[in-house]
Amino acid sequence: MTPAVRFIRGQVIHAPVRGRIDIHPDAFLAIDDESGRITTFHPEIQPEDIECLRQAIDTDAARVLVLPPSQFLMPGFVDTHVHAPQYQFTGTATDTPLMEWLNKYTFPVEASFEDTAVATEWYSKLIDRMLREGITTAQYFATIHVEATQRFVELLEERGQRAFVGLVSMDRNAPQSYMSPSTEQCLIDAETFIQWTLAKRNELIQPVVTPRFVPTCTPELLKGLGELAEKYRVRIQSHIAESHDEEAFVGMLHPGQRDTKIFQTANLLNPRSCMAHAVHLKDEELDVFSATKTSIAHCPLSNFFFANGLLDLRRCWQKGVHVGLGTDIAGGYSPSMLRSIQTAVITSKALEVSRAAGEFMALDFKDAFWVATMGGALALGIESDTGSFGIGKYLDAIVVDTVRDHTIDISKRDTPLDIFQKIIHNGDSRNFVRVIIKARTVHSAT
Repeated sequence: MTPAVRFIRGQVIHAPVRGRIDIHPDAFLAIDDESGRITTFHPEIQPEDIECLRQAIDTDAARVLVLPPSQFLMPGFVDTHVHAPQYQFTGTATDTPLMEWLNKYTFPVEASFEDTAVATEWYSKLIDRMLREGITTAQYFATIHVEATQRFVELLEERGQRAFVGLVSMDRNAPQSYMSPSTEQCLIDAETFIQWTLAKRNELIQPVVTPRFVPTCTPELLKGLGELAEKYRVRIQSHIAESHDEEAFVGMLHPGQRDTKIFQTANLLNPRSCMAHAVHLKDEELDVFSATKTSIAHCPLSNFFFANGLLDLRRCWQKGVHVGLGTDIAGGYSPSMLRSIQTAVITSKALEVSRAAGEFMALDFKDAFWVATMGGALALGIESDTGSFGIGKYLDAIVVDTVRDHTIDISKRDTPLDIFQKIIHNGDSRNFVRVIIKARTVHSAT
């Protein structure tokens, strides 16, 4: 196992507050050996820090990270919405509306994960790619298969990613080959997976109650899942108010009702809940999110293809609702959080263009980077553990090399903020030369 990082010196960039990028050109961090948490964070290195580094280099240089001027440290990304099995067809299948897309592409691929050999192959590829993309925390939908989802957890443990993993629950409106035989069996499987995962006592991996969405879950199943989430105090994820065809389907199944009320009735909206999309929430429904402290996973890339609308983040923030960022592969065709950051800004600019002058202020790269780091941590209830750098937080970080592979070119006039902005807009995973979770290197490009 790679030895844990103990000390770091170099440029540190993070966004502890929305709308502000903090840049510390020569900072010092010390990390606790056992926990992987930061014990010292000096934005400006102190004389005693330099002496500490000198002694550490003399005794155990492999655990000291001194960054050259061309590199900086930033927090790892938090991806709040990922469909793990869909990585197999990521980059394709953007040609149909949501409900047709599920039946034509998604369900057949997910059904194939009943074969644990298929699951092992593609989950391994996914996790490796996520780590290369600097995603240190992810919230995953798996499939309905208990054994394959357990295998996914084992692969996550082997690679060291921080993850929230959901066994998908469905008991209607899906192919017979990809649906639980009964509501009772669906609940048994969900509880089995929760118990098995919690028994590992691995603080990096947590189970998530995961009703796919209202159209594939009977009211009895939703009620039972709400009871399981409360019994084990685990997190909850699903999709809500995603697209016009999804809303029409909900209306057909539940005349006069919308999915917000249906989830709320089942006790599935609470501070441990993170719902994907939420594009078409009415004001009174967003008020429910605020009152129940339910978070949203904003998936800007997939929204352009499937949602028939754009999420207004500022409207969510005005209501006090936490919002994280999600790649939503394969609805989103890229596993890159940089791409999601860029698309979040484009979404906001599109909303600005559609409003009257002065009515709406678009997001910029600073806001979007915050959503991809601290915003995601808040949405998943782990803001005291990750999302930025601070005493008591885990060292979940990316070492960014600004000159590697010439993904960007730097001018003498560029400030550190200019260079950071260039990485956000024109960089890619080749710039992420080292990814660290809980002080341990989980990916290295050098």
